[in-house]
Amino acid sequence: LDESPSLSKRRKDLFGDCALVEIIHLHDCLRGALRALEKDVDALNKTLLGGGDRNTSQLNELECKVNGRFKVIWSVFRAHSSAEDEFIWPALQSKTQGRVKGSPSYRPDSSRVVEEEQQQQQTNRLPLKPNVAVVEDDAVMDQEAYEEDHADEERMFSKMDDLLKQLREGLFEQPAESSNKRAVKSVDEVMKSVHELTQKLSQHLMAHLEKEEKQCMPLVMKHLSKSEIHDLVGQIMGKRSSDMISEIMTMAVQNLNEADRLEMVKYMKQAMAGTFFDKWLSMSGWMEDVKSKNSEEVARKRSADENEEKDDSDSQAKRARLLPSVPDISVPLTANDSSSSSSSTPAPIIKYRVGEITSQAELEKLIRAIATNPTLTPQQKNTTIQGLRDSVWKSNQRLKAQSAAMGSNEPMPHNFASSGSESGSAAVSATCVPARRVTPPSIYYKKNDSGKLEVAWDADKPTAKTDGVPLFSASELAPTYHDGATGAVLGCPHYARACKLRHPVSGRLYTCRLCCEQEREMPSKDQDEPLDRYAVQEIMCMKCNSLQPAEDRCINPNCESEGKPFAKYFCKICHLYDDRPRPIFHCPYCNTCRMGLGLGIDFRHCMRCNACVSLEDHEHRCIPQKLQGSCPICHESLFQSTEPLRGLKCGHVMHMSCFTNYRRGHSYTCPLCMKSMEDMTDYFALLDAAVRMQPMPMAYLSTMSNIYCQDCEKSGQCRYHFVGQKCPHCGSYNTRELGRVLTDTFTPC
Repeated sequence: LDESPSLSKRRKDLFGDCALVEIIHLHDCLRGALRALEKDVDALNKTLLGGGDRNTSQLNELECKVNGRFKVIWSVFRAHSSAEDEFIWPALQSKTQGRVKGSPSYRPDSSRVVEEEQQQQQTNRLPLKPNVAVVEDDAVMDQEAYEEDHADEERMFSKMDDLLKQLREGLFEQPAESSNKRAVKSVDEVMKSVHELTQKLSQHLMAHLEKEEKQCMPLVMKHLSKSEIHDLVGQIMGKRSSDMISEIMTMAVQNLNEADRLEMVKYMKQAMAGTFFDKWLSMSGWMEDVKSKNSEEVARKRSADENEEKDDSDSQAKRARLLPSVPDISVPLTANDSSSSSSSTPAPIIKYRVGEITSQAELEKLIRAIATNPTLTPQQKNTTIQGLRDSVWKSNQRLKAQSAAMGSNEPMPHNFASSGSESGSAAVSATCVPARRVTPPSIYYKKNDSGKLEVAWDADKPTAKTDGVPLFSASELAPTYHDGATGAVLGCPHYARACKLRHPVSGRLYTCRLCCEQEREMPSKDQDEPLDRYAVQEIMCMKCNSLQPAEDRCINPNCESEGKPFAKYFCKICHLYDDRPRPIFHCPYCNTCRMGLGLGIDFRHCMRCNACVSLEDHEHRCIPQKLQGSCPICHESLFQSTEPLRGLKCGHVMHMSCFTNYRRGHSYTCPLCMKSMEDMTDYFALLDAAVRMQPMPMAYLSTMSNIYCQDCEKSGQCRYHFVGQKCPHCGSYNTRELGRVLTDTFTPC
């Protein structure tokens, strides 16, 4: 069953310019991966059973290689078989009127239908190439045989996985001396079983792929048009996760030449036209030329910004980015904090300056007052508490800097009473000055020309030069907290994370892109551009203030995080860090992170809508690029929104909060297409009862209304009633009256 390049090329030539060529390339990738697996197992078998001393490191390397390659093949084959059962066979059944052998509606006598399909194929179907051999339908379209093959493959994969686990346990676990000989014998037996099963599995899968290309795929070409095949491949791709596509692309790099890889990517892009899959490919490193071009552009922007700041260094007013001085802090107190307040009167507002906070207990009292105030929203509480903490932190840092500049060895005075707590730290100045971007990070890690990390700046080394080292303000270097009232979880009101993102253009530090958007909405003379999360290259650890390339954990060996990740979830493309316990996945077609378990698990990507759709949504209606517009209520972007979205019955989408407020106004029609937003059966039943309970006066009994139903889009005539006009076709009251006519006699509807 060995595949020659000429045979593979001949098959692709037979199918022509069709999306099925992508599946042919996938088959070639699987064939190459199976051959590589056989070679790896042979090498492991020879090393293990060849006699002599066993090299543990070599065995470990070979075993890991075999296990890793097997896992990838299993994962890709499982997805491939699932797509065949879920999409290809139902498509063939719908086009052949149940003539797929093994299907519930299979009928052996199908000569009449065959003649009809041959006539239809001559008019509007994609013709097969003359060399494609298609045998009789009853001998080819045997769905049960394919399903049995898939079940056999899954059993062999599971057995192989168990054997590889036993092999690893036998190789690298340390048995007792009395059982060493028996353990070695057991490992040898397991290795022989692995070798035999690998050959059997490879032969079975090769035969299955060959049968698909000779029997199943020609039938798809025969019964489906080119556009239907395009949609079919798009549906299959819509359930492939980013990890799955990465595995497929890795197999393509290992087993296909450059021309075949480019052709494979070409047909993948065609099946996913209208999505952001092209951007995902370039950002994931599969299109290195595009990726390097984008990186160079970002580097040029950053270099231009740094050069501009350096040129303006003589003028401090131009070079420094000023922040407003610390204002008075208005703290509304609840009844628990003020004995003079009552439940019937508004809580008094007491103004504090940072210098007036004389103890840790005073600060905690203010934080509790803000956190327990029922008149503030959670976002307002977080913002107020964070502003209070930032003000105290900045004052402490200024006092430290002044003490260091004076060279004083005396301990700094404390505004917070020392109570054994590390949080009760330095003094807070009573007067505040505008903060400037004059402070470098504690350590600056940077990649050199060869791509290796090196320390470009270290604050602990007095001889270090600050040339080319980014400078930040005290507010930027201050840690921020996700739980403002507690101050135990680093992050911001939007995400829990232990790092800040450096703006790729201005160089400022923001906890997240939404924090940047909030600051842009504030009145300021110096506003940043929107933070492009895809272009972020550097981050700052909030625990050690070290600036470093964007990765999942701090690379500073002296950081108190001790190598722990910044967050539970990290996306290297979106640079999203989130430490909250919620499932998140990256969609390669949206090219952004979504909440959920993943594609093929609880979501799929609809290529026509260019949106991730729940697998439980069986009544999904496609609207091209439905998320690329704005919410019809608030006119905010839908695609980049972090708020939950609500899909309507008509297919349009709006924010869940907007939907709730819109329904409070007793509106049940979509503001875009005027169709009913959800199932209105119960509501229309109430209207029917109201019509029966309120008979029309005699003057209106012969009045008929010409209506247009906005649900079924049909026109008709019904009896006029004050409550509403019911559609005679679908029974909906979502109708528009076009006019009224008088009839000579009463005609009930």
